[in-house]
Amino acid sequence: MSGAAPTELVRFLAARGYHPRSSSHGEAMCDFLLRDLHSNCPAFKAMVDSGSIVYQTNYTVNKNTPSEWTIDLVVGKSSGPLLGGPTIARADPSEVWIAIDAKAIMTEHGKARRNRQRDLNSMADILHRMSPIPITAAYVIINIASQFRSPLREEITQHRNIERIVAETIPLMKEILKDEKIGRPGLDAIGVTIIDYSNLPNSECRLIQDPPAPDPSSPLHYDNFLSRVCDDFAARFTRHKT
Repeated sequence: MSGAAPTELVRFLAARGYHPRSSSHGEAMCDFLLRDLHSNCPAFKAMVDSGSIVYQTNYTVNKNTPSEWTIDLVVGKSSGPLLGGPTIARADPSEVWIAIDAKAIMTEHGKARRNRQRDLNSMADILHRMSPIPITAAYVIINIASQFRSPLREEITQHRNIERIVAETIPLMKEILKDEKIGRPGLDAIGVTIIDYSNLPNSECRLIQDPPAPDPSSPLHYDNFLSRVCDDFAARFTRHKT
């Protein structure tokens, strides 16, 4: 299974740039993920084509409770019959089957990586307490550029020892994965993509595939993440096997 989301995201950032207060890059990540699932996962495609599932972004679960949580992307059962087609319909699902958070660590890695880790652990805990049904997952972008221009700051941030810091961040993401062998709760799947992007005007955005990026044997490699979500979807919600 091979997904296009990492490459598409690199193109998007090079063309549009990154702003921490904008939701555009998060929406783009979700859109690319949906396309990859539709293109690579027969079980998912069959449900889309039949109009059986819908998606929503920025979807809130447990509204008006202490456990209220907004999730970047959810996919689930449609609340009524829909006309099937080549693309998935956007609507609130009657039941959440897939819940994915799209996260980015672009600068201030020391603080950001711990915040992302806490956020994703909390998401897994809240959703699994709510229901054992949803596939819980995250797609995380980590920037390895030596410098970064934030629209919220006048000066350019210098990332010292960035390769070491990114290499140390990968295991933190892996710790969020559920491990049934040792009884560790957590997310069902996590994908990590490493990019090199300074966010300077007309700067190139590069996809990093060499270390410290997850290699093809890692569960954090994007294609393995995509396969895990697809396999779990087929096993839990359809009779179609990948």
